[in-house]
Amino acid sequence: MTALDFMTRKVNGIEVRLTRNIKTRALDTRLAEPVVSFCFDDFPRSAVTEGGRMLREHGWAGTFYAAGSLCGRAVDGIPCFTEDDLRQVHEEGHEIGCHTFSHLRVAHQRASTILEDLQRNAAFLAGILPDHRSSTFAYPFGDLRLPQKMLLSRQFGVCRGIWRGINRGRMDFGELKAVPLAEEGPDFDEIVAWVDRAVAQKAWLIFFTHDIAPRPSDFGYSTDAFAKLLDIIAARGIRVMPVKSAVGLARFAH
Repeated sequence: MTALDFMTRKVNGIEVRLTRNIKTRALDTRLAEPVVSFCFDDFPRSAVTEGGRMLREHGWAGTFYAAGSLCGRAVDGIPCFTEDDLRQVHEEGHEIGCHTFSHLRVAHQRASTILEDLQRNAAFLAGILPDHRSSTFAYPFGDLRLPQKMLLSRQFGVCRGIWRGINRGRMDFGELKAVPLAEEGPDFDEIVAWVDRAVAQKAWLIFFTHDIAPRPSDFGYSTDAFAKLLDIIAARGIRVMPVKSAVGLARFAH
């Protein structure tokens, strides 16, 4: 590594930490109980056929972050959602959030490019679900810088990142913390430890993943592990809600 490469990496690291630590939409919350949300980014078809189905079996709903350009495509051999999947998710009471249209790495884009892409995604979703409007956003790749974070915080009431943690007290709705469910993510014991932490601190725990399959991708989670996690959460009596619904609980619970 050259001296220039080292300095560039160091500056980028400082910028990432600065972006995460500056709250662009800080709001006080008053949770009286723990709450869990499940998010499916992109989202692969198995997120609907497996993840959504398993949530419904418990009487719960999740949040599906759609990037319109992925509709009907396969990414790395994994089929993404279809228009019928969007209709099904909506009809079953799940939330559909925005993930940009082009699965855009927003940290490296101008404001005009981001806004145009958001408009394309809104138009795409409206063409399938005329009455739908996404109120929450998830950063593709979890990648962002402060100007883009400020911009997106003005466009959406709630934005979710990939910085690991639980949300409590004065939350940053410009970049909510979340914990990955992924083959390359925390092991199952660590996942359960996050649940325990949320219970102990009466916090909001957001999990995010991609596909749910017997043999998932590196960014997805196994069907068996997902089922086991849902059973643990159900046994502990923890409330499970889509992101937009959990916001109301966090802001106005007594």
